[in-house]
Amino acid sequence: TEDASYVANFELNSYTITATANPIEGGTIIGVGIYNYGATCTLTATANTGYTFINWTKHGTVVSTNPTYSFTVNRNASYVANFELNIYTITATANPIEGGTVTGAGTYNYGATATLTATANIGYSFINWTKNGEVVSTEQTYSFTVTEDASYVANFELNSYTITVTAAPTDGGTVTGAGTYNYGSTCTLTATANTGYTFINWTKNGAVVSTNPTYSFTVTEDASYVANFELNSYTITATANPIEGGTVTGGGTYNHGATVTLTATANTGYNFINWTKNGAVVSTNSIYSFTVTEDASYVANFELNSYTITATANPIEGGTVTGGGTYNHGATATLTATANTGYNFINWTKNGAVVSTEQTYSFTVTEDASYVANFELNSYTITATADPTDGGTVTGAGTYNHGATATLTANANTGYTFINWTKNGAVVSTNPTYSFTVTEDASYVANFELNSYTITATANPIEGGTVTGAGTYNHGATATLTATANTGYTFINWTKHGTVVSTNPTYSFTVNRNASYVANFELNSYTITATANPIEGGTVIGAGTYNYGATATLMAATNIGYTFINWTKNGTVVSYNPTYSFTVIEDVDLVANFEAEVGLPGDANGDGMVNALDIVIIVNYIFGETPAEFVFENADINEDGVVNALDLVAIVNLIFSTKTNNSVEGFL
Repeated sequence: TEDASYVANFELNSYTITATANPIEGGTIIGVGIYNYGATCTLTATANTGYTFINWTKHGTVVSTNPTYSFTVNRNASYVANFELNIYTITATANPIEGGTVTGAGTYNYGATATLTATANIGYSFINWTKNGEVVSTEQTYSFTVTEDASYVANFELNSYTITVTAAPTDGGTVTGAGTYNYGSTCTLTATANTGYTFINWTKNGAVVSTNPTYSFTVTEDASYVANFELNSYTITATANPIEGGTVTGGGTYNHGATVTLTATANTGYNFINWTKNGAVVSTNSIYSFTVTEDASYVANFELNSYTITATANPIEGGTVTGGGTYNHGATATLTATANTGYNFINWTKNGAVVSTEQTYSFTVTEDASYVANFELNSYTITATADPTDGGTVTGAGTYNHGATATLTANANTGYTFINWTKNGAVVSTNPTYSFTVTEDASYVANFELNSYTITATANPIEGGTVTGAGTYNHGATATLTATANTGYTFINWTKHGTVVSTNPTYSFTVNRNASYVANFELNSYTITATANPIEGGTVIGAGTYNYGATATLMAATNIGYTFINWTKNGTVVSYNPTYSFTVIEDVDLVANFEAEVGLPGDANGDGMVNALDIVIIVNYIFGETPAEFVFENADINEDGVVNALDLVAIVNLIFSTKTNNSVEGFL
């Protein structure tokens, strides 16, 4: 019945999302609830300790393997989060492997109880169980709740035993090898008998186990062993040598370490010498006591009385003597003295008293005695002279004992050189100092030679001049050097090692050594002057100072209004070229001659020059003023019959132009 507006009202559907855990204790879930159509639902499954999330299922069908599952809601739905109980691997090992066996390792569900058992092998003991190096139990049987994969180690220790050893008797010897040994190891006992004892056997609990000083066995228990020793006994014998020399007592049988005393008694006419054992002297006392350590035989040695005759040389190096030695009483001794080279025999003395002047001396021996063969050393005369006598001096001549060292020294006089020493005309040394052993009278000559020297002379520079007078001169001679300068050079001085010795071209001096002299020359220099004639005609360059032989180049530059004519020297023409080059050999004055031009373009006032005054004249003319000195022909530079601004420009260009002649063709 009327205009009307109607509204159709709709409502968005909502749906219920449910989710459960399987098994219930496997974990928890979040995200269930009521969602509008098209909303996103996110379900999250969190596994409880000991469980692992597997998947989400809907009506038994897997919809996701991710613990967080998101989807768009379009209907009511129920989801199941599936969990699985964890399974862990328990491993168990023995350390060391041979130490024992272990049981109980395997696969266990989370929370199950695992029981590990360790059984030690023979010779080993169980120590503990460790996990990751940390002790978890010291019981052989170890039970625990399984919550993870784990490795356990049953630690075993090899048993050890104490082995003790003793010596019987204690001073019979030493024993080694006692100590702590692991089960099954080898123990080696060693018995070493002390001096005077002998090893018998090893006993254990009184029973003999070995007769070998070294006894090895396998250790399986604590044990004590005894090394048994026995004291040695020895036989001592004693005899006389020679048999008729005397009697001996004290021989017999003795225990090791006992003291034996042997006594030797010399028969009439003999002296006891010593006791020897196996030929070696053990005592020089007739009563000899010692400790017994072995079977031994001793000899008492006797000797018929004898005397020692000694003979020496005085001085020792004087000669040799023979005949000294040991003689029986009443025997005849013969002494002989032989003089060494350079000595003479004097006499034999005994206790300082002369007993003979014969080299061979015989006498009957009745006592120990010392004799001296006395010798005297020979002496010789050594002479030394200089040849020639003014060549030098010699020292060292004189009287010398045989075998002494004579040293002759030759000192050359100034201007002489030592050559050699000669004896009987034969060269014996080329050294000024000559040492030798004196064995005879002798005469020596020191030979000298007059020195000669080399004098050299050079020119500096080489092309500066020539020198004469160089050569070989005897010591003391006069050398004369002459320097002659070449053309263009002047002699300056003579120098030696850089030091001036003369400024005279001829230099004389006494020669006393090798020497080098230099004649110094200097290249001449000359003055070249150049002037312009007339001065205002132009300019000249190139004048100055030049070395002899150098090339001088003079240039004449013409001023405006002038023309170059020629170069003259002392009024004589030497060149018509403005540029004149020549070799310098003397001082020279040159003149560049110029000539003024007629009708010089631009010279508006007729004064022979083109300058600012001419500009003023032309400007005045152009503006109606005609000065009395105005020259129309010169002012009409462009020769067009009129003097105007063009001519003014031309004169300005002429004045500032770099041209050196009077042509204006370039401008025109």
